[in-house]
Amino acid sequence: MAQTVVPAASGASRRHAAKAVPPPSDPTLTEEPDTAAAADVDRQVMARMAQANAELLVRVLRGEETVAGDPAMVALAAARSLGVVVDDILRGLVVRARADGRTWAEIGEVLHVTRQAALQRFGGPHTDPGPPDEAPVRPLPGAAALASVLLEHFLNRRWDELRAHFDQRMLDACSVVLLASVRARLPATVDVAAGGAEPRVTQLGEHTVVDLPLSFKRGFKRTEVSGRVVFDDFARVAGFFILAQSHPGL
Repeated sequence: MAQTVVPAASGASRRHAAKAVPPPSDPTLTEEPDTAAAADVDRQVMARMAQANAELLVRVLRGEETVAGDPAMVALAAARSLGVVVDDILRGLVVRARADGRTWAEIGEVLHVTRQAALQRFGGPHTDPGPPDEAPVRPLPGAAALASVLLEHFLNRRWDELRAHFDQRMLDACSVVLLASVRARLPATVDVAAGGAEPRVTQLGEHTVVDLPLSFKRGFKRTEVSGRVVFDDFARVAGFFILAQSHPGL
């Protein structure tokens, strides 16, 4: 599900793993252009995770979300996940600002803290990205098959099995409550790789992105969407989405 890009806070983000999606207004089910640059993968993932957690929190607070248990505790969990995402986004934006030549004093002024406080919170090796790895980057072997398994876990509500493949950031940002909320917005029966359609595997920088067609019926109407799984170079899930297809045949 995880709906699921801010510049990576550090190279360590590659060692973490991944996200999901609901209806058109949800980052878990939304139209996605296929023109994202490699540098934007992480930013898009974090943007969708922020949107997904914020919308879940709003629905729970308004009483629009059916939840199991105490709504206040569900809202608290969603708020905590949103806070994790926002903190990661802040770090990524600091990385970008520093790369653009902004001083710690300027960053501190925007954040309403002192220069020293900004440096203590965000300073460190992750704010000074080194030269890019010149080794050729290839798609993760077996990524399509693994993505299919993970989507089956999601569709069958096997949350523990799915989250076992998430990186730490996605474990923090994509809760079981969020996954269940996204799944509840889809029909009970969904076919992975419907009609024998082949998964599409794309390499974007250090990430391998797999798109798998999904098809489900609502009455007599068939709707096409796609599942998207983003892997880091350690085969951990760095993004997990259900995306509406603006061009079902693609």
